[in-house]
Amino acid sequence: MKCIFCGNPNSKVVDSRYLKDTSIRRRRECLNCGKRFTTYESVENNPMIVTNSDNIREPFKLEKLTESIRYATYCEDISKSVEEIVAEIENRLFALQRQEIATSDIVTIALDVLMEVNSMSCLVYYTQHTDCDNFDAVRRFLNRG
Repeated sequence: MKCIFCGNPNSKVVDSRYLKDTSIRRRRECLNCGKRFTTYESVENNPMIVTNSDNIREPFKLEKLTESIRYATYCEDISKSVEEIVAEIENRLFALQRQEIATSDIVTIALDVLMEVNSMSCLVYYTQHTDCDNFDAVRRFLNRG
């Protein structure tokens, strides 16, 4: 870590503390001038890449997921907030530990989470994000569990 006072690249860590937001506060001392300074470190999340059915790749956008969940749960009495549902979906996606994920995987996980929260919201999400072109496809989905 480069000293903010003299620019020397060598310093030693005097104290480290973990903060609530999963970052680390480090107190450092320059090995050249002896002055102390504080740095904050946090883990950088590599963006997940989403591949859709046309093989178009784009960064994962939490806003898109949030909007589709908000739409699916609109007018429904749900036991969790939209933010809690989205956080649960996001946690399950990260638990897959994959840099690239298919849209269909996101839909599958979202359907599982929504089914735990509210079956009607799950059905709305299903009809919104799948190719259910007839009632038989919806019936098969409803009878899958």
